[in-house]
Amino acid sequence: MNKRIFLLILIAFVVLGCLAKSPELRQTPAQTSHLTITPAPSETVVTHTPSQTPAITPAQVQTPILTTEFRFGVKYPAKVIYVYDGDTIKVNLSGQILVIRLLGVDTPEKYPEKNRPYEYDAITNLTYLAEWGWKAKDFAYKMLYNKTVYIEFDKTAGLKGYYGRYLAYVYLENGTDFNALLVKNGLARVYKEGKCRKEAYYLRLEEIARANKTGLWRIAR
Repeated sequence: MNKRIFLLILIAFVVLGCLAKSPELRQTPAQTSHLTITPAPSETVVTHTPSQTPAITPAQVQTPILTTEFRFGVKYPAKVIYVYDGDTIKVNLSGQILVIRLLGVDTPEKYPEKNRPYEYDAITNLTYLAEWGWKAKDFAYKMLYNKTVYIEFDKTAGLKGYYGRYLAYVYLENGTDFNALLVKNGLARVYKEGKCRKEAYYLRLEEIARANKTGLWRIAR
């Protein structure tokens, strides 16, 4: 064998032997970057806790105060929103609801048992008076309901009566004294149990109505 070839073969065996005795070449795994993913926090419903506001006490509630200071002799415009009977109505006066008892006049009650004999002179037929009580209410309803009227208070009578109702003269839009109209048409008597500055005037109207047998004065029994 050629010496040169033999020498090459020998060198090759020596190299292979050295490789066999060397530590194994290990592939170092690439340094994997571990990204720690923090789980998204669960969606929590945030409940708004209102601040602890103290309950409102009655003392803190301001009761509306009637701002109108009524004066005597002044005509206040008002709208009639209810008619109780011939001489009692309810009005809205600048946002204030007032029950008005017509001053100086008295219409019969609508029910016989509420009337009294001899209250209207010599009339004792209470059913008859009740009929005129309804006629007086119907008249007042027709003339006043849902209409603008003028309310006037009288210093002689005072602002209110026994039942807390306001005492007033009621005027139609054209200036007609409705209280006087009731007396002239024989639908009311003059309320002499109380005092008002128009009493003498109303009494003259009643005398004329009675003399002419107007309205309820057509009988006197």
